[in-house]
Amino acid sequence: MRRFRTIFAGTALAIVMASPGAARAQSSGDAAPEAGRDLGSGEIVVTAQKREERLIDVPSAVTAIGGATLTERNLTRIEEIAAHTPGLSVSQTGVGVQLTLRGLNASGQGATTAVLVDDVPLTSASSYQQTTTPNFDTYDLQRIEVLRGPQGTLYGASALGGLVKYVTKAPNLMRFEERAQVEVSDVHGGQIGVAVRGAVNIPIIEDAVAIRVSGLFERLPGYIDNNLRGDHNANGGERYGIRGSLLWQASPDFSVRLAAIWQRDDLDASPTVELVGAMLTPNHPPADATSIAHGGDLQRNSRIAEPVKRDAQIYSATLNYNAGPVAITSVTSLARTRVDMVLDDSNESAAIGVTFADFVSPLYGQPISIRGGNLASVRRFNQEIRIASAPGDRPFEYLLGLFYANEKSRITQVFDVLSVAQPVKVLTVPFPGGALDIPASYEELAGFGQLTWHIAPNVDVTGGGRYSRNWQQSQATKLFGFATQLTGNVTDPLSKVSDGKATWSGAISWHPVERVNVYARVATGYRPGGPNAIPSVMSAGYLTRYKPDTTVNYELGAKGELFDRRLAFDVSLFTIDWTDIQIPTISINPDTGVPQNFTANGGKARSRGVEYALRFAATPQLSLSVSGSLDDADLRADAPTIGGVRGDQLPYVPRFSNTVSVDYRAPVGGDAKVFAGVDWAYVGARYSNFAATPVHTIHQRLPEYHSVNLRGGVDFGGFQVDAFVTNVGDSRGLYSYLSGAGANATGTGVIQQPRTFGLRFGAEF
Repeated sequence: MRRFRTIFAGTALAIVMASPGAARAQSSGDAAPEAGRDLGSGEIVVTAQKREERLIDVPSAVTAIGGATLTERNLTRIEEIAAHTPGLSVSQTGVGVQLTLRGLNASGQGATTAVLVDDVPLTSASSYQQTTTPNFDTYDLQRIEVLRGPQGTLYGASALGGLVKYVTKAPNLMRFEERAQVEVSDVHGGQIGVAVRGAVNIPIIEDAVAIRVSGLFERLPGYIDNNLRGDHNANGGERYGIRGSLLWQASPDFSVRLAAIWQRDDLDASPTVELVGAMLTPNHPPADATSIAHGGDLQRNSRIAEPVKRDAQIYSATLNYNAGPVAITSVTSLARTRVDMVLDDSNESAAIGVTFADFVSPLYGQPISIRGGNLASVRRFNQEIRIASAPGDRPFEYLLGLFYANEKSRITQVFDVLSVAQPVKVLTVPFPGGALDIPASYEELAGFGQLTWHIAPNVDVTGGGRYSRNWQQSQATKLFGFATQLTGNVTDPLSKVSDGKATWSGAISWHPVERVNVYARVATGYRPGGPNAIPSVMSAGYLTRYKPDTTVNYELGAKGELFDRRLAFDVSLFTIDWTDIQIPTISINPDTGVPQNFTANGGKARSRGVEYALRFAATPQLSLSVSGSLDDADLRADAPTIGGVRGDQLPYVPRFSNTVSVDYRAPVGGDAKVFAGVDWAYVGARYSNFAATPVHTIHQRLPEYHSVNLRGGVDFGGFQVDAFVTNVGDSRGLYSYLSGAGANATGTGVIQQPRTFGLRFGAEF
């Protein structure tokens, strides 16, 4: 099946690359103005407030990175984009990438940063789901927008700290376009990677109907060995996907856009490596706990294959009607995400210094391994209708909308006890491994509105509000086995909850000169509450539901361009109060001694700091960019159930991060231009997660790290060739850390990809 998919994807992209173009199309990098282009490279247009407007005019902190810059800087993954986005930090587990904006992370399950594709929300509203995001490839994107600070008024639930929006390119009704790209890369100590990307835009009926299709196939290079299985570069895999859109401009006032996206990541193993850790002494970790084990060799040793499959699908229909004094927009969408992975749970800690394999083996009378199958799926239907005043209406502009969401999600875990002796057998005597299945549903109805009053030609006041009501239910079924510690199958009672939440925002902005905006903003965000499972016997302190947690953001900012647009700046100072934080909690059943996990509300946190992005064009050819943040994000009250005390830094949030970029671009004759650049990124010390269990080190300090990327090439107009080196110094920066779970009493974690050399060829017709 994988071979068939590979041939199919490669054939489809070869057709795109080989099709003759009727005429050379202007590239997205040459278009002017391009929405979402970098500061100083043309007018910047974004949709942060659900209408197109200049970035300078938005009274909040927004980062926009255009498609041309994403390609030239080789920013194909969200963790690479984070280095160029103030206030955005990432952590990564074997499941995927977790995003944190402005420091709002307290080790809970539910997301605090929302993710959208165009106007389609992907983030699950359920705390049962992992907070990871689909890591969409950025080829042929219009731009990426990152809205920093709570966005509850216009975007609703789970935008506690802000949101990330992928903005796709709409079909061009006038112009035939073809683009293609082939990339070859070599990871230090690992495999060769190959990527083929292509896009085509076809006007079917000029000025009326057009389609745009892009495709991707990528062989992901592995670089981690599994010596127990004799697998070298075990974490390699494939990524493939397709993105399509059809635009029908039925009349000057009415358009329909249909869009679909599918992307699949198929990894042979997760990118987890073994660290020194502190499995035997979690309360007193050694000084080198976060160092890579095995003398620095990248290994993840397991007797069990640990494949990871991630799948994302998005289908949407957007209708726009200009009814004269108002514009009406309807967005109907269906989003599906699925993560299916296998983990070797043999080395997980059952107690300090005791693995689950150690604990269970005597029951089966032989050495064993424990295989955990984990499936998380979300199916989300969304419908939004909004009415907006005509652009440029004075003195008032307004936006009113209704939003409905219906989400079905499921978490399934199946554990098997396997013999170590060959051939491997699934052992069921004296009992099987056990299983857990939790289907859940979430339904939401919300109304929102925003009003902007243009008090004077250079002064605007904006205010808005939203009220959301949701209904949720879940029901857990547990199959007997050692993992559930049950002697029979049990289905818990159905758990139902409902709650409502109001959010609001207000801002005032002042343009002292044409291309400068000084603003003040207050905004709120929230994450829905929800149901906990209702076990047949509840321990003392167990809660069957938890409340929403909320944020209030106070912000002062300034953005603009000076000195004939040679200097661009975006600076914001903020403080966020976070209350009723949703945190993982454990209570012990007094009758059985079995721990019961649930979500509760506890503690407060505050994040305050400064974010900045500066770009200076020293000459028409040479520019310097600096971006980063200083963030003091910590608990403001004790959270004993997760081992947190007042003053503790929130997880995976560096106090200081900074990126410096130098870019050079100059003509060398005819249409040809030479370009080169270097990025230096610094990520300060962070701390790992809080934990509701005593068998792991809680809140381990992770060391700072630096990373340097180089790039350069020649753009011949319709053809480009460039080379790049990422992570030049082969830095081993940690994206995540766990003090145990590795073979032979080691810890585990995810590091940034080792030094990678690459060569890329691109063509546009």
